[in-house]
Amino acid sequence: MGWREVNTARPLITLAVTVACWVSTGAGAAAAQPPGMDPLRVVMAPEALRYCVVCHGVELMGNRSVDAPKLAGLPEWYLLRQMQAFQNGWRGTHPDDVNGMEMGPQATVLTPAQLAQATAYAASVPARPTTASVSGDVQRGRAQYATCATCHGDRGEGSQTLLAPPLAGQSDWYLVTQMENFRSGARGTAPGDIQGALMRASALILPDDQAVTDVVAYVNTLQETHQGADEMNNKTAAAALLAVGLTGAAIADVTRYPLPGGSDFPIAQAVEVSAGTTLIFHSGTVPGPANPEAERFSQEFWGDTEAQTMSVFGRLEESLKDKGLGFGDVVKMQVYLVAPQAGSGMDFNGFMNAYRKFFGTAEQPNLPARSTFEVAGLVSPGMLVEIEVVLARTAE
Repeated sequence: MGWREVNTARPLITLAVTVACWVSTGAGAAAAQPPGMDPLRVVMAPEALRYCVVCHGVELMGNRSVDAPKLAGLPEWYLLRQMQAFQNGWRGTHPDDVNGMEMGPQATVLTPAQLAQATAYAASVPARPTTASVSGDVQRGRAQYATCATCHGDRGEGSQTLLAPPLAGQSDWYLVTQMENFRSGARGTAPGDIQGALMRASALILPDDQAVTDVVAYVNTLQETHQGADEMNNKTAAAALLAVGLTGAAIADVTRYPLPGGSDFPIAQAVEVSAGTTLIFHSGTVPGPANPEAERFSQEFWGDTEAQTMSVFGRLEESLKDKGLGFGDVVKMQVYLVAPQAGSGMDFNGFMNAYRKFFGTAEQPNLPARSTFEVAGLVSPGMLVEIEVVLARTAE
């Protein structure tokens, strides 16, 4: 439906929305809803934006029959960015992006003020759980999701710093559609769409269409965990402190062999893990921006190698605490470094300056076996450091 048709039909749409909102609130809700059903939680749309609910629903929970995804629960910064992507032609211009072409005209007619109003309104609508419509191999999806978690989080909570939206609790059919669009090039190939290009590269890591379905099936299982994450954070942190102790190391049967010749270089020559010990393989962790206000992907935005390494270890430390682990539990580490400038070579000293603050100290003397590689590039332009670790703790 085009803008002119929507605008002409505004009186009927407003009437329909007004009736729907009346039914879903106050006395009308009690009369209209079946016994035992939770009442609809409606935030009235601004008059100029009420046509949004025609496709996305009064609760903005989406409508698959018209290819309208759930908007409730998405953060304002992400909604605004996607609307701007439609206005900039990054989305909705590829002939194979049918859903995007339907949404594009709705976004392009909005003024900046209306855009801000629309995204603020959508972000204010409370979310409720969705019903899964995608099924797949959840265990296979869990393994494939490890790469996604680098940006979107272990619980699918998303990261504004990395411009990665939350995935948990979103329309699963829409996630499948967009992943297929990224893989086919219907999305993420428009000139200037840097974030889309990064996501397309990540989507292409998945080996086949079934892997997309499996990942989304796994994301469906994160919905409850994500919704209860805020409530559980303090409990998890407290439990982690008890489990980790002052040194940040859970007790595990591990033997660490020092480098020969009395070397004081802070890595182990080898680490032996005995039977009865659980190994945890942690995906690579990348830094957050040192200065989010700086030009995106510039050195000032990310910081130098030492600053990025400190950021990586900070983010990794938080992730390990959530799992009852600490740096003292690390038995193997792989480090990927990018040269700050082409031809200059990786800044190994900058990395080591940060590394020594976490390993081989009086507070944390446990040293991992470690390998360090110089690579051509990482997932985002300007990133210089990625670190992945293997950890050990006594099996429960």
